[in-house]
Amino acid sequence: QKALNLIHKRSHGAVVIVDDGGLPVGMFTESDARGKDRYEHLVDIMSTDLITVDSKLSTREMFEELVKHHIEVAPVMDGKKMLGVVTRKGLVRSSIFKPALDKNGKLKVGVAIGINEDVPKRIKALEEMGVDVVLIDTAHGHQNGMMDAIKQARKASKDMYIIAGTVVTAQGTKDILNAGANMVKVGIGAGAVCTTRMMTGVGRPQLSAVMECVEAAKELDGFVMADGGIRHPRDVAIALAAGAATTMFGSWFAGTYESPADIHVETDGRMYKEQYGMASNRAVIERNQNVGAYEKLMKEFFEEGVSGSKMYIKPGEEGAEDVLDSIVAGLRSACSYTGANNLKEFHEKAVLGVQSPAAYNEGKPVAQSWT
Repeated sequence: QKALNLIHKRSHGAVVIVDDGGLPVGMFTESDARGKDRYEHLVDIMSTDLITVDSKLSTREMFEELVKHHIEVAPVMDGKKMLGVVTRKGLVRSSIFKPALDKNGKLKVGVAIGINEDVPKRIKALEEMGVDVVLIDTAHGHQNGMMDAIKQARKASKDMYIIAGTVVTAQGTKDILNAGANMVKVGIGAGAVCTTRMMTGVGRPQLSAVMECVEAAKELDGFVMADGGIRHPRDVAIALAAGAATTMFGSWFAGTYESPADIHVETDGRMYKEQYGMASNRAVIERNQNVGAYEKLMKEFFEEGVSGSKMYIKPGEEGAEDVLDSIVAGLRSACSYTGANNLKEFHEKAVLGVQSPAAYNEGKPVAQSWT
């Protein structure tokens, strides 16, 4: 049972069993569990006919080894040390995409912090850890508390890349950049688990907000991150066409194996994960476990998010990498339609317009015959 839970935390669909010395001795996949009791020991049901690949092989050679042995996943060995696993899809991806690496060859890391923390202390600690990007995040970013936090962060580190938000206006964008941020996070109320617009009436259509904030950011050589409303590859393409440098989304990744939530299974066999908003009643309760009962109950009156949302594991997009594949494919195709060779050209050449709900539905694929 523990192994099955682990499988659904990674998209490669396997658990490698190692001995006390760290050498792989078997592999367990979901198919090995069919017809078996959930309390069986892995040693009794794992596959011991293990194929490994040498780390010295090229990406293509590793792929050919997997094809040769009719397997989808295999451990990678450096002598007697296991480095990890590779899959056919992963090997092809690694020949197409390049990871975002820092100057030391390590994956770049970003961390979010709030405005009510000891910002200078946090920034210095994160810088020492090797963090590359810091997001100073609060629901209402156009306030004095945010400006003070950005100034403190910039004073603590002149080199840290700082993103701050959230705002939806040109003035908010300018103030955040003038305070010392490199990029502004734009979007209020567009998230899948956000109820800010319904609760407060505060917010703005996402595309309008991005377009206005992008123009303001250009004046100060700053950049915009579009946050919220990203549900399909086309939403990423539209945000970048509007001039955003990047997009931010959470719900799409929430329905993947790699997200931290546990897998649940519906009666019809569909798997899903639960997610909730960080301003929801559920999140408020979790954040205030250590406050007094009176204060805790008072805080629970205010919520601007969904406390429980089912994000189903979508066939073909079970892993985070599958989602990224879909986004990149859609974005590349969008660039080809506009004759753009890069994202700068895409923004310059794309023509943005307004469409009605009927036009939107017209562009959706049909799952079955309409006759």
